[in-house]
Amino acid sequence: MGIHTIRRKLGSIESVWWLNAVIGASSLALYVLCIRSLGPIQGPEITWWWTLGVMVFVTERWPVELEFRRSNHSFSLTDIPVTLALLFATGTHAFVAVMGGALVALLLRRLPPIKFALNLAQFGLVTAVLIVGVHLAASFDPGFGWVTWSAVLAASLVGGMLTTAQIIAAIALTEGHVSRARVREMFGLDLVVTLTGATMALVCGILWIERPAATPLLLIPIVIAALGYRAYVQERQGREKVTTLFEVNRTLSESPEVAVALDGLLERALEAFHAEQAEVILFAADGGPPLRTSLGPGVARESMATVEEAAATALRTCAASSEAAVALAEPFPATLDPYLGDRGVRHAMLGLLRGKDRVIGTIMLANRFGLSRGFTDGDRALFATLAANASAALQFDHLEQAVSELHDLQDELQHQAHHDPLTGLANRSLFSQQVREALEPGSAGEVAVIFLDLDDFKAVNDTLGPAVGDELLRGVATRLMRSVRNDDVVARLGGDEFAVLVCRPSDVEAGAVGLAERVLQSFLLPVTAGEELLNVGLSIGIATSQHSRTYAEELLRDADVAMYAAKEGGKRRFAVFTPAMRDSIVRRHGLKAELEHAIKQRELVVQYQPIVDLASGQTVSVEALVRWNHPGRGRIPPLEFIPLAEETGLIVPLGRYVMEEACARVSGRHPELQVQVNLSAIELEHPDLIESVAGVIARTGIAPDRVVLEVTETLLVKDAVRGVETLQQLRDLGVQLALDDFGTGYSSLSYLRNLPLDSLKIAREFVEGLAFSDHDAAFVRLIVGLAKTVGLKVVAEGIETREQLDMLREIGCDLGQGYYFAKPMDADADWLAAGIGPALV
Repeated sequence: MGIHTIRRKLGSIESVWWLNAVIGASSLALYVLCIRSLGPIQGPEITWWWTLGVMVFVTERWPVELEFRRSNHSFSLTDIPVTLALLFATGTHAFVAVMGGALVALLLRRLPPIKFALNLAQFGLVTAVLIVGVHLAASFDPGFGWVTWSAVLAASLVGGMLTTAQIIAAIALTEGHVSRARVREMFGLDLVVTLTGATMALVCGILWIERPAATPLLLIPIVIAALGYRAYVQERQGREKVTTLFEVNRTLSESPEVAVALDGLLERALEAFHAEQAEVILFAADGGPPLRTSLGPGVARESMATVEEAAATALRTCAASSEAAVALAEPFPATLDPYLGDRGVRHAMLGLLRGKDRVIGTIMLANRFGLSRGFTDGDRALFATLAANASAALQFDHLEQAVSELHDLQDELQHQAHHDPLTGLANRSLFSQQVREALEPGSAGEVAVIFLDLDDFKAVNDTLGPAVGDELLRGVATRLMRSVRNDDVVARLGGDEFAVLVCRPSDVEAGAVGLAERVLQSFLLPVTAGEELLNVGLSIGIATSQHSRTYAEELLRDADVAMYAAKEGGKRRFAVFTPAMRDSIVRRHGLKAELEHAIKQRELVVQYQPIVDLASGQTVSVEALVRWNHPGRGRIPPLEFIPLAEETGLIVPLGRYVMEEACARVSGRHPELQVQVNLSAIELEHPDLIESVAGVIARTGIAPDRVVLEVTETLLVKDAVRGVETLQQLRDLGVQLALDDFGTGYSSLSYLRNLPLDSLKIAREFVEGLAFSDHDAAFVRLIVGLAKTVGLKVVAEGIETREQLDMLREIGCDLGQGYYFAKPMDADADWLAAGIGPALV
């Protein structure tokens, strides 16, 4: 039982006790203030008033029990002795007789304390109200006439309604809700019982006044009425039980699936027995784990869930100890206490589901609703019949087949949970488990993990689509399976990552290296992916238990580290992990944390490389370049920390820092200059890019047309449509756009026509070859000519010699930058003087 359920139950019980206290205090107040001074309404006075208490005891000791949907309630003919006490006894005698008889009857019924207190308090209040009301009405009727009779009937009805209202209040406090239909049924039944009892009592009173000796004759019709009433109720309840059994059988026989049939059985059982929870546990014929289907408490629902063998066996043993249903109540047997305690059971009925040759399962109902102590003998008898009928109706041959099918389904789900749905290989979870098992101290031999990653797989997905990518992954999996030994384990870890677990008695590293070489050799031939033949490259990392620690996660991590070392070494190769690689990763991780700190604390340095008009030698722009002077490691090259920033996502705050710093510096020193800032792929795809650039322009006060944002061809190839849209939005802000490193990527002349560009920058590779490569010179000449045709300025990067400058001038290149003019300069250097000297030489 959950903590919220416990709190709710405790809160409900406390509320009922408060209700009992209020009712009891009201009764006592009425007695002290009004009742104790009253005499009998009519004579002759019943001096042996204690006999009225005996009559109250008899009618209350053997009431008629009625069951509703979630509770059971009792009604009796106590109105007869109560009415006689109202008319022919003093107020004190009447109150004491009724309360005394009720007290003894309730004690002998051994009710739960809360129900005992509720019934006793209810008797006190109803009796006090009746005495006061009837005496008040009788004061207007000097004789025993219709006024007094009507007062007695009315008071009895009010008392009955008050009793029913108190019961409804108690139910509402314990159960939380009482339906309108239930309220109408309870009030209607009480009306019939009260009118019958009060009318008989009035007739008895009139006879007592006129002929006291004839009064005992009325006992005969009263007893007959009581017996008839009890017979009616019993017949009605019997009809309900038969209906319940019929509905259960029909539900079981009409349900197409066993799980649905069991749900229907449990729902009917909960309704019929007013229980909080119900469950069925089935035992498989093949020795598989027991399976539990349950409903309750509340909306909790469970279908064919595995149960611990020990708990299921204990329930079966307990249920088999008796032919009838077994009643369970706290304290439970030691073998059942842990299970029942976890299930929140307070009291229960337990029965067997018997098959033709064996016990097929158990059924249990627990925690009867309302204020009852538990289930009765009648409940257990009906429950045993229900269990027997359920056993027959479920048709156990079909049930066992269904349970077998369910086990097959569970096996299939287990397989799916541990295997990759695309390739059928083991997934990361199963692979990690098998690596852990291979590394256990008792395992013989040595262990190696081979980590494989497809080179440039994303390009396949981007260009040919994910369907071809999936076909390629299946083809790779098939080829890997053909390359390994039978006892090697191949897994797909996710995406384009695969792994192989290699176990050898000795020299496992040599075995893993040999396997890696075979795999690389097998992928020299193209892989079929749908209608495509694709060349596939693999980067492979190997880690063995000789160099790695004896934890599966660390062995996998080390193999991953080695794979990245192979990829950085040129791809299509393998690398064996060494501890030095781990140190590199640790250093890289520390560098990431320090870079994040440096960005937050604005500790990075922005330098500026002038861009010169090649014709005049005037500085017209500067390119912002970020530098990191680490306090402990010295100058860290951009080629080391920029890729790290891109991998970790720190490139976004880094780029914003550089842009704001550069725009503020240029706007403050030389507002006539342009400032050029590089945009990474991650920045270009970031949803806040436009808003961020607009914010920098607004905060720094720089003119938008003085800002030039540089993008590369590679960025645009990833998502050309989205890239063009983003560039157009930037252009709408008023900034200028430059295409950086033109000619080194997936160069397409359509970019020059379709993109909203203002300039393009020729990569330094082509500038370097101007003096000695006719091919490079022709290519640069072509670029410059095309750019001028579409109205773009051309910037040549990496100018380092006078010869390069002269040829670029002769070709007609507009602008240039490089060490020939100036290296990247600090923020307070003289940028304007950079190009004058070299240009005039």
